Amino acid sequence: MNSRKRSSTLRTRLGRWLVVALMAAACHGYTIPRTSSTPKLTYRAAETATTSIQMTYEDTPDPTTFREAEILGLRLMQEGNFEEALIAFQKGMKLPGSRPDVLRTKSLSGPSPVGGAFGGTESQSVMTLDDFELQAAHYNMACAHARLGNLDESIMNLEQAFKNGFDNYSTVRGDPDLDPIKNQPDFDTLMETYDNKGGFNPFGFFSKK
Repeated sequence: MNSRKRSSTLRTRLGRWLVVALMAAACHGYTIPRTSSTPKLTYRAAETATTSIQMTYEDTPDPTTFREAEILGLRLMQEGNFEEALIAFQKGMKLPGSRPDVLRTKSLSGPSPVGGAFGGTESQSVMTLDDFELQAAHYNMACAHARLGNLDESIMNLEQAFKNGFDNYSTVRGDPDLDPIKNQPDFDTLMETYDNKGGFNPFGFFSKK
């Protein structure tokens, strides 16, 4: 019985890896430069794609990392499943990323190691999202929201991408997925604020050209 269970688990893992690999191979996106050896993708329309894997969110294995959720969302965007892509991107925000971190929580009982009556703290190693992953996540959600007609949410996520360091403004201006928000005054103000000779303009939200 143990041998059968191990074989079943192995088949499940191989199935997950195969689907993720196929989605990654079929996905064409904008790559954010980074010092890490693992590049992060930001969605951009891929009209030149020659392969297509029709799928829905329910058809794929449940992502377990930010990277898996990101690739799934990008694939769904290419297929025009914008609502399901948004769900994948949002879920990715809650999944493990690539930055090691330590989560400290207050102990419910027991003495504090440094004295006091409120107990000590517990530490847990976790993997959180780094700046590049946050950039990609918010940019991708901005694209999905724009396609769904959620203009305010799209602009808000685009601003969050900028705040996390995304500064490829020419990509923003040329991305067809963001076309629905480009005639919005808030989009113009946002771009004037950040794309001001390559720097942040703190007065951009208080004045317009």
